[in-house]
Amino acid sequence: MFARLYRRAPSVESLPWHRDQPPTLLEHAVARRSTCGRALDLGCGQGVHAVYLAQQGFTVVAVDFVAAALAAARERAEQAGVEVEFRERDVVDYTASSPFDVVLDSGCLHHLPKGKVSAYRRRLDEWLVPGGDYVLVHFAHRPRIWIPNGPRHMTRDEAVALFSPLELEEHDETYFDVPLPMGRMRAGVYWFHRPGTEAGRASDWSRLANRPGDGQRR
Repeated sequence: MFARLYRRAPSVESLPWHRDQPPTLLEHAVARRSTCGRALDLGCGQGVHAVYLAQQGFTVVAVDFVAAALAAARERAEQAGVEVEFRERDVVDYTASSPFDVVLDSGCLHHLPKGKVSAYRRRLDEWLVPGGDYVLVHFAHRPRIWIPNGPRHMTRDEAVALFSPLELEEHDETYFDVPLPMGRMRAGVYWFHRPGTEAGRASDWSRLANRPGDGQRR
């Protein structure tokens, strides 16, 4: 479906999920961190948010399974003069050599099949370093008309329960004007924080993982 939408769109800017600016709560999370470190953009699409994170000084990995989206994202990164590592795969299949200080999901989770949600949640614990921040944009209500295999929705309470023991720092809402039969969709925007040591720890974990003799430590 997504590959078809990219092929038919007159421009990536015309796609219903396109945003020229990052989520405000992502900006809040980034502003509060004392150092940058590593960032992961899940379902990166056209790369707007991945480029933003790179411009803030993060080392960024961006994952999407749509080749056309990644092509547009690479072009955006080149035009912006920043380096982003792009990976073409299903997000739940992505494993990292070391965790991330910031993880962003702007509209990816609500399109995953229900059977993959638990795998996504387990992956998040692997992706996100203690002291890290997770920002999620997720539809908050069903479409007006039932759509087979359509996107899922999640209330604020459901999000808090799903991502516990991550702590909800801020919650906001936004709207997407999606073509019919979905129509105007309300989405929750969540900023979660993983309790633990503060900023910059992902790079520390990476250095520890690569130290000689780590495999023998007890």
